[in-house]
Amino acid sequence: MRSLVPFAMVVSCLMLAHQVAGKAARDALFLSQFSSSYFPMMVMAGSAISIVGGLLNSRILQALTPARMVPWAFLASGVLHIAEWTLRDSAYRSAMVVVVYIHLVGLGAIVLSSFWSLLNECFDPRTGKQYFGRIAGIGTFGGILGGLAAERFAVLLPETTILLFLAAMHLMCGCFCFLVVRKSRDLTFSEHPHHENSDEPVTSAAWPILHGSKYVQMLAALVVLGTTCAALLDIVFKTQAAALIGRGDSLLRFFAIFYTVGQLLSFAVQVLVTRKWLEKLGLARGVASLPAVVAAGGLGSVIFPVFPVLVVTRALEVILRGSIYRAGYELLYTPLPVQEKRAAKPVIDVVFDRMGDVLGGAASQLFLSLGGAFAVKGILLVTVGLATIAMYVTRRLRKLYVRVLEDGLVTRAIQLEVNTTNELMTRSVLLKSLSIKTTPAAPSPASKPVSDKKLPAVTFPSTISDPTLQELLDLRSGNAELVRRTLEKMERLDALLVPQAIILLAWDEVVPDVLQLLRVSVNQVAGQLVDALLDENTEFAIKRRLPRALVYSNDRRAVQGLMRALEDSRFEVRFQCARALDVIIQEHPEYRPDKETIFAIIEREISVSRGVWEGRRLLDSRQSTEQFLFLDSILKERTQLSWEHLFTLLALILPREPLKVAFQALHTDDRMLRGLAMEYLNSILPPSLNRVQTIFEAVATAPLEGKDLTTRLMDAQKSVSKKIVASGVPSEDRF
Repeated sequence: MRSLVPFAMVVSCLMLAHQVAGKAARDALFLSQFSSSYFPMMVMAGSAISIVGGLLNSRILQALTPARMVPWAFLASGVLHIAEWTLRDSAYRSAMVVVVYIHLVGLGAIVLSSFWSLLNECFDPRTGKQYFGRIAGIGTFGGILGGLAAERFAVLLPETTILLFLAAMHLMCGCFCFLVVRKSRDLTFSEHPHHENSDEPVTSAAWPILHGSKYVQMLAALVVLGTTCAALLDIVFKTQAAALIGRGDSLLRFFAIFYTVGQLLSFAVQVLVTRKWLEKLGLARGVASLPAVVAAGGLGSVIFPVFPVLVVTRALEVILRGSIYRAGYELLYTPLPVQEKRAAKPVIDVVFDRMGDVLGGAASQLFLSLGGAFAVKGILLVTVGLATIAMYVTRRLRKLYVRVLEDGLVTRAIQLEVNTTNELMTRSVLLKSLSIKTTPAAPSPASKPVSDKKLPAVTFPSTISDPTLQELLDLRSGNAELVRRTLEKMERLDALLVPQAIILLAWDEVVPDVLQLLRVSVNQVAGQLVDALLDENTEFAIKRRLPRALVYSNDRRAVQGLMRALEDSRFEVRFQCARALDVIIQEHPEYRPDKETIFAIIEREISVSRGVWEGRRLLDSRQSTEQFLFLDSILKERTQLSWEHLFTLLALILPREPLKVAFQALHTDDRMLRGLAMEYLNSILPPSLNRVQTIFEAVATAPLEGKDLTTRLMDAQKSVSKKIVASGVPSEDRF
């Protein structure tokens, strides 16, 4: 990943240098060639062409993919600048100036959006947080250099010479983009040979995606609202500056100082603040900082109608838009499926962005036509209102972002390039394994006992007329064969025999038979089982086995008892209680505990030392039919019990399919899947569990040696098949 970042930074720097210098060039050339009265017409024409270009670019990106399209688009733009320069002194100079304006307004926005689309497919959300701020920051620095270069070209050379500078910027962007694409492929194939091929075109219409995806709709709404607010604020700022400072060199100098300082501060924020801000608050909240500042600043400008307040508000908007907002906004696209991203992003970035400009211009024109002090206040109040709506949109985005991450995790986990019958079978098995509810069977009597403890024999009279007392005598006989025969004859447990059955759980040789009988009668004896589970004097050997019987209860008392037992001092008791709760809640979602309770339990579980965390073991041997639902045959041998217990607890309150994939993703070498898992976990866990979010980073950094993903999935096929078969076993054998 790090090998790709420097080249992406270079492209970002050159691209923004071209953008800033290009803005100066287009306005200077147009106003030098035509009357200023034609300028609004040119702005509208440029916006209209940009909208058409954005729609067309959506189809091109899908047909060619960003990896193929972006480098050549930069090269084509550079060549076009050279062609424009050759017409500088010809009879077609007027047409050349119009072409330059449309070129910079339309194609410039398209290649910028497409470049970020390329990066979105190279980075997962987690690593994107680390690097997008830096890449955008270097771009801001390039914008500063571009502005300085434009000023020097204007002083030292003919004004059209800047077209050669612009051509050089985009030609170099194209060359470095080829290196970005190459590095992304090398990274992809070295880490995950079956990672989705970035060269494979996918096609999908943008409008059906916009219509069918709430998440994409919220992104589009955010862009329109943000751009409209920026346009309104910018118009008020510039009109007030012109009224107070006057026109000419003083106004030019003021704007030059303002934008230069704004770019420098934006660069500082990107480098020093953006990453920490996004990691601490999350992407949606980070993006929300822009409309929050605009709303607060606009309201302040209404209450305190002095120019410095307006300057500060506009400056903060420029700084945040170029730093935290830009990085967070681009990262919001990373979990989207490739086809949706390629179809929707160019339309949102260009079409909806230009729509915001048009709406902002129309609204401001309406208020300015009214004249007077009300015009400025009216524009500011509209800006505050739109910024408030944008803050609400970011709140919706935060919830929708988690859902998109969940869908992305599950989708990516089953997205394999299959070319053989075996691989098709693997995909089928995986798809089924995500939706089945596994029901492990009871431990086999042939399992290796943990201990050889037996109950002492008790002498009773040889003949007893009461059958219940005779059964009690047999259960207390100390003869394993007699105890098993007695248990097999019972259809249900008499209340008198329940305490004795509970005591027998300490005897390894008869445990399976005792559990079988307790399960049949569990709803009648749940209260006694819970009392024994919560009794501090109950033997540990009994406590750790009681949850295996309670798991078959549909009595709320069993759930309450298991929840209380999660506070037991012995890890194995807590471990088994969590597993039992997991199975019960799958069948009875109405018993699901509240999140705050489970998060408090998790916080207590992780408060131990690292040695205790890594050294936890089970005394009862794990049977192959008792695999925890998150584990497969590969992970079973390399997953710490503490992590398994942690994810069991999370499964009590969170959707299990994405959580299952996230657990497995932490133990794979698929960088993108692992990054999605990390971002998902980071998004759903509260700030009080920051320690969990930190140690997640270390749990799955070691790849599974010697096997690529397909090989590992084929190895896991038997395990997954067993889970599917297990789903059909009788309910009495499910735990």
